Amino acid sequence: MARTDDSLLDVTAQPFELTERRIDNQQLNLREHAAGETRLISRPLAVFIELTQNCNLHCPMCRSAGEYDSSRDLAWELFDRAAAELFPTAHIVDLRGWGESTVLADFARAVARAAEHRVQLRLVTNGQINRPAIWDFMMRAHAIVAVSCDAADPQLFASLRAGGTIERLRATVAALVDARDRYGAPRDAVHFNTVASLENLHDLPGIVELASDLGVGRVVVHPIVTHLSDPVHLRHDLRRTETAYEDMARRARDLGVIVQVGSAPDTALAIPELVRRPACMHPWSYAYVSYDGGVGFCDHMIGTERYTLGSLRDSSFEQIWNGPDWVAVREQHLSGRISDRFAPCRYSYAHRYIDFEHLLDPDRAAGLLTSAAGTPLTRRSGPENVSVPWTPEMAGIDSRRPPGGTLVPLDYPAVRDVLRREPRPAPGQQA
Repeated sequence: MARTDDSLLDVTAQPFELTERRIDNQQLNLREHAAGETRLISRPLAVFIELTQNCNLHCPMCRSAGEYDSSRDLAWELFDRAAAELFPTAHIVDLRGWGESTVLADFARAVARAAEHRVQLRLVTNGQINRPAIWDFMMRAHAIVAVSCDAADPQLFASLRAGGTIERLRATVAALVDARDRYGAPRDAVHFNTVASLENLHDLPGIVELASDLGVGRVVVHPIVTHLSDPVHLRHDLRRTETAYEDMARRARDLGVIVQVGSAPDTALAIPELVRRPACMHPWSYAYVSYDGGVGFCDHMIGTERYTLGSLRDSSFEQIWNGPDWVAVREQHLSGRISDRFAPCRYSYAHRYIDFEHLLDPDRAAGLLTSAAGTPLTRRSGPENVSVPWTPEMAGIDSRRPPGGTLVPLDYPAVRDVLRREPRPAPGQQA
């Protein structure tokens, strides 16, 4: 299929519009979350649409190489259903999933349809396919584009992003930044997403320098999520991790770039008062539609059928949104008893800071951890506070489940706050 990118040049693109309908839905959604409601009248504030699970890279941390499979692309009928029902009340519409959306020949079609609703468009891309007409359109709409960049060194980049090159990333980012500046979009409309591991710690300051060189003002860094036995896991060298994060922050301040830490590199280096405040807003305020019509509640869980709560192929969104599985997820987040099925949520309560939730709930901006404040990005706790596996398998065959049926310690500050939450304490729990 031929690309339709140039068709966007004649399409009107306008920035996000905060309509009365969106304001009413946002206020209701945040009230329902604060009250601990589990069956909601409001609709999600952030909607993620997985357009495809195909990808042009085969990064070792993510997937092996494979041929393009059109059966793993979202059907337009499902896209249109989701758009009609969810986009009028959504603030953010993020056109990404486990695949790379820009591989689609008709990606421009999805961008244009989302923009018709004047949502806050968002995209995460590996930056290996430069599509200037799409970047022009998205920056006219003041979209947010996060470009994945795990290295500035060309050889290291090619190793971590197998099939990709730093030269292609540079070309894509240059086109994005040029369009951003021509249309007066905010500087943060283009930023880097970086996954830190023991393989690239030494290059973190280099990534900041690359961002500065390309006119990118923010680098959001997350640790690699992998088995604790993996030799690239940051827990294996906490001292070097501390030093690398501070070197990165120092270089960022020198160059006028902001480093934002999206997740603590390890629980032993977490800043407990900033770790995600329970109950996480995602089960109340987020929804994703996977390529096959599956519907789930968190962008961190896109990519596997295990985490979906229903399908648009056989249910309406309303039936799923307030169905028994989704209600149960909200109840688990209120009580702190996260089931094994959704065990990655345990990781979030031990590691994750605010990412972009503050764009939906401005009060959450206080939970951002950035280099701008000049305070350390890590805080070393006692040696007994080691990485928290969220399933026994993540810890290896010798793991033991702690009392209470959870792999996140009950004395961890975030979980302790959940157990105190009113007005619906879990039966038998003590404040």
